[in-house]
Amino acid sequence: NNKIRETFKIKDMKTTTPIVVIMLFIGGLLCPEVKAQNPDELFIKANELYNQNAYDSAVIVYESIVNKGYSSPELYYNLGNTYYKIRNYPKAIYYYEKSLKLDPNNEDTKHNIEIAKAFISDKIEPVPEIFIKTWWNNFSNLFTLKTWSIISLIVTGFLLLSLFLYLTARTRILKKSMFFLCITLILLTIITFSITTKKYNYLRSNNEGIIVSPTITVKSSPSSSSVDLFVLHEGSKVKILDKTGEWEKIKIANGSVGWLPSSTIIKY
Repeated sequence: NNKIRETFKIKDMKTTTPIVVIMLFIGGLLCPEVKAQNPDELFIKANELYNQNAYDSAVIVYESIVNKGYSSPELYYNLGNTYYKIRNYPKAIYYYEKSLKLDPNNEDTKHNIEIAKAFISDKIEPVPEIFIKTWWNNFSNLFTLKTWSIISLIVTGFLLLSLFLYLTARTRILKKSMFFLCITLILLTIITFSITTKKYNYLRSNNEGIIVSPTITVKSSPSSSSVDLFVLHEGSKVKILDKTGEWEKIKIANGSVGWLPSSTIIKY
C-alpha cells in the first residue's frame, strides 16, 4: 500500500536553536565518534542509518538525542517509525503518542499509530465524548502552544489599546464602540489564555502511559494480593490518575479503573 510506505518515511528536524545546541553538545552515551556530534548531526546520522535499513543502529542514535534532553515531533515520529520497523510496537506507539502530544494535528503520525495499534492485542472501545468537549479539544489543537501564546499576547495588546481608547474617547459613538469591543476582547482574552494554559499544563504533564509488559493484571488496589479486575497487554494506552509507592492508578479508554505496578508502564 503506497500510503503506508509514504507515511513511514522519516522527517527532517526543524532548525535547532543555538541555546539548545550548546546545552546538548556535551556528553553522549555512544562511541567517541558520536560523542563529538551535536543533536542536528546525530539526527542526520540516524536518518541515514534508517534509510540504509540499519534500524537497530538508528534507534541507538535517535535515543541518544532523547537522552540528551532534546525533543521534537519529528524526532519522536522518526523513533516511532524505527521501532515499528523492528516490530517493537509498544515503543512505536509510545513515541507516536509523544509526537502527537507536540503536534496533535499531524496526519502521518495519526495514520501510523493506527497501523501500529493493529499489532497489539487489546482493542479497547473508548467512551464517547460529549460534543462540546470534542469541539473544544479540536479547536485548541488548531495551533501549537507557541502560536496560542502569541495569539493571546496580541489579543491582550488589542484589549489594552481598546481600554485606552475607551477611557480617552471624546465622542459618545467612539466610547460606545470601544466599550463593546472591550467586552469582545475580554472574552477572547479569557478563551485564548485558557487554551494556552491548558496546552502548557498538558505538555508539562506526565499522566499518560503505554503498557510495556506482555501481559499484566490490573488490580483493585495497590497490592499484588488485591482483587484481579481485568488484563491488559503491551501497547495499550492508559491515563495515570494517582500514584502510591510503586503502583499507579490507571484509567483506560472505556472508563475502567485499576492499579498497576509502575514498572509495567512507560509514561509521557
